[in-house]
Amino acid sequence: MSHISTAVEYALHTLLYIIDLPEEAAAPSSKDLATLRALPVKFMAGVMTKLNKAGIIVATEGMRGGIRLARPAEDISFYDVVVAVDGQKALFDCRNVRHACPLYGQTPPAWATSGVCGIHAVKLEADARMKDVLKARTLRDMADQAAKRVPSEFRAETRMWLENQAQTRRQRSHMPQDILKSAKVPEIQGCQK
Repeated sequence: MSHISTAVEYALHTLLYIIDLPEEAAAPSSKDLATLRALPVKFMAGVMTKLNKAGIIVATEGMRGGIRLARPAEDISFYDVVVAVDGQKALFDCRNVRHACPLYGQTPPAWATSGVCGIHAVKLEADARMKDVLKARTLRDMADQAAKRVPSEFRAETRMWLENQAQTRRQRSHMPQDILKSAKVPEIQGCQK
């Protein structure tokens, strides 16, 4: 089992779609973002709820609602996203194994249990270094790196697709129910960044 969940990976990849969203552009819904990541809508909505509660995104409800970053991408670290989605947890779980040895009898000697365990100290250092790396990398870093690899045409096509989805959502909010039931949502082939 990995320490950081797959939900964090999906959250980071999904945030790429809204990093440089122009202020005047309609914001995508969690359903739109789920479609782009080929994920169940319920799963994506759960991830977006966690990001919203953590102040990473602002999610507004309704047909005119959508998802935007709550603050600039350079102010959101990978660590912020990890904690928002998975919660605050240590990399290692110390079980105080050094206390349990049948040769100690009922009470382990002080030399065996006093001070910080050397193994635990290494675990604490590894945990701190991992957190430092995650805190040092931001969503802006990720977007800049992706922009070097992802063709600008694909980025523009993705943004246009998201805008069309938002516009369709807005138009549907004004449609009579009988027309709405027969309308089809445009599909997009699975996208990867």
